[in-house]
Amino acid sequence: MLVRIIEGGDLSFKEAYTLFNLMLDESELRIAAVLSALQTKGYTAEEIAGFARSMRDKAVRVDVNRDVADTCGTGGDRSNTINVSTATALILSSVNPVAKHGNVSVTSKSGSANVLEALGINIRLEAEKTREMIEKSGFAFLFAPLYHPALKKIMPVRKELGIKTVFNILGPLCNPASPSYQLLGVSEERLIEKVSRALSMLGIKHAIVVHGNYGKMVLDEVSPCGKTRVAEVFSSGKVKMYDIMPEDFGIEPVKPVPCSSAEESAKRIEAVFSGNGKKEDLNFVLVNTSAALYVCEKVKDFKDGVELARNLIEEGVAVKKLEEIRNTQKVLG
Repeated sequence: MLVRIIEGGDLSFKEAYTLFNLMLDESELRIAAVLSALQTKGYTAEEIAGFARSMRDKAVRVDVNRDVADTCGTGGDRSNTINVSTATALILSSVNPVAKHGNVSVTSKSGSANVLEALGINIRLEAEKTREMIEKSGFAFLFAPLYHPALKKIMPVRKELGIKTVFNILGPLCNPASPSYQLLGVSEERLIEKVSRALSMLGIKHAIVVHGNYGKMVLDEVSPCGKTRVAEVFSSGKVKMYDIMPEDFGIEPVKPVPCSSAEESAKRIEAVFSGNGKKEDLNFVLVNTSAALYVCEKVKDFKDGVELARNLIEEGVAVKKLEEIRNTQKVLG
């Protein structure tokens, strides 16, 4: 299969699944060759989905008998904003269980793991306690390195290569809790269609893949001040492409304010939750939480999503949920 990839040939879902399994036992040189060849060729939706399915099958499972959601992005947009997907996940967990899958920062000032630690949340829970956290508080964080032990051999190779690889895309697709709902951001517009089709192949119930813009900057989030390209994925397998603007949420466009650290991100998120946040941060959180609420079928459109998200903040639900999560993990030890 390596020769075919080098020659520009594509793999089927089944072939990609098999290749990923084989890579786990290959030499570092051959792993590097496969990753480099795939990156040069460009990967298809079938290849992404096949790799993701293999990763899921090798992961430490978290079995929850509920329709959980995840909000995450591929990273790589270098916008250095607050960690809005984490703020969104915390608010969302007050109305729908969330299993947030993530890691420490790769390109930003604060990855989801970094900011959750700054918020006083334990990110290194084993699978059974993670399941209990979801059942009792509606929220848990799945720290990727703990749940994908089979990748220990591959990750150093990826780091040593120093280039983008298919793993930049796979992370958000490999949540061990198999979410039914997903808001997934990509930092490159060309990835929207491929990632949405991969999600469809993986059997998602409802998802939105987004790529936002503001000025010359891009976001792997919904943009609070410019166009966001969207691919909506339905349980039928249908994928619908469209654009949304801040007006579709009924908010005034405002540019995100840069953030310098995980600690600053945490403080600004808590300020939003307590009703004392900057307008720029609030609107950024509102549009993304609205999209997540829409994905989870809690609202019929994005304007209703903003209204519900605003109510959850203004009525103190968001700040109480954060405290509930902290208290629950203390009880679980």
